[in-house]
This record gives sequence, structure tokens and C-alpha cells, in this order.
Amino acid sequence: MTDSPSNKSTKNESTNKRRYLSSAERKREILSAAFEEFSHRGFLGTSLERIAARAGISKSGIYAHYSSKDEVFEDMLRHTLLPAQGHAFELSDSYQADTLSCIVDEYLKQLYERLSSPDVQAMFRLLMTESGRVPDLAHYWGKQLLSQNYMANQAFFEAGIQRGLIRPDVSASDYTLAASPSLMWLMVLLVLGPENSPVAFEEVRLLHKRLLMEQLQPTA
Repeated sequence: MTDSPSNKSTKNESTNKRRYLSSAERKREILSAAFEEFSHRGFLGTSLERIAARAGISKSGIYAHYSSKDEVFEDMLRHTLLPAQGHAFELSDSYQADTLSCIVDEYLKQLYERLSSPDVQAMFRLLMTESGRVPDLAHYWGKQLLSQNYMANQAFFEAGIQRGLIRPDVSASDYTLAASPSLMWLMVLLVLGPENSPVAFEEVRLLHKRLLMEQLQPTA
């Protein structure tokens, strides 16, 4: 059966649109396809051929942007798990916070919104699954996430210190541990599932706020 002129025209238009995508747009398509493949097949079960097929391009189309599957995997994790501007949390100049409670609420709002993202949870689940299969890669990304979390917490709390709402002697250990309850909640969620979590989401968040209030309260 031959294509009608209208079908051929539609195919040509589709091809032209795909051909003239910008580099950034093409990479977004590749990373979207990679997300689906890695999420369902894991690192070892995914190939560049499968990613290319899902993205609707040739394998050479991927090589125009990435040199290997490892590079695609790392860029996918970077775009999903690391904030584009280097800071996961922001306390903007326009944000009116006149108490420590307000600052902590804003921090927890941004933190739990990020960890509640299905894409972020899928990538954490993937890292947990792959830690035994590709330990070097999983270890590298674990360190990247811990380092990013440390820097983001530091920047956020320093903004609170400048406003006189957080004690000025906040230490490196405070920055490191600030997100710990939320990460524990996420791990339980991923392992047991939301319906089997021993502690409700709101209870975790309230406990987290109480811990941070005690940890960051300025001395009289």
C-alpha cells in the first residue's frame, strides 16, 4: 500500500521538524528517552540502540551529543537530581520571613517538593538498584548528591544567618544533617512503598521542623 500525498507530506514535515531541532532540544529528547530506558531496564539492560529507538533517531544521532552510555546516564542524573543553578534551595530577597519558623517552613517546603517529584524518586530508586551492579558509578553520584546537598543547605542557612534568624555558629555537621529526616523518609518510601510507610508524611515533616528549630535557634 502506497502513501497518499497527504501522508507523505505529513511524514516529510515530521522529518524536517526532527532534523532541525536545536542541539539543546535534541539532548532533551535523548535524555527523556534515556530516563524511560534506564528506569525500566537499569544501567546494564539499557543500550544506546534502545535509547535511540525510543527517541526516534539513529545511534549516530546520539553520538553527535554523547560519546558513551555512561555519559548519557550521568547527564540524565545531573538534569534530574542536581539543580540547574547549583542551589536546591533559595531564600529570595523578596521573601518576607521574620521568624525562624518561617524560614524552616520555606526550607522544608522546597525540600519535600523536590523529593516528592516522581522523576527524582525514580532516579534515587535507580541508584539504589544499581549500587550493587555498577558500584563505582553509584558511589560517584552518591558523593555528588551529598556534596550538592551540603552546599545548598549552607547557602540557605547563611541567608537566614544574615537576617539574624539562625544562630551564627551553624557548623558543617549542621549543614550535612539538615536534610537527614527527609532522606530517611524517602528511603523508607522507596523500599516499602507509600502505603506501608510506618510514619505518615506530615508526621515526618513536623518532626523534621522540630529538629531544625532546636538545631538552628539563636541563643538568647
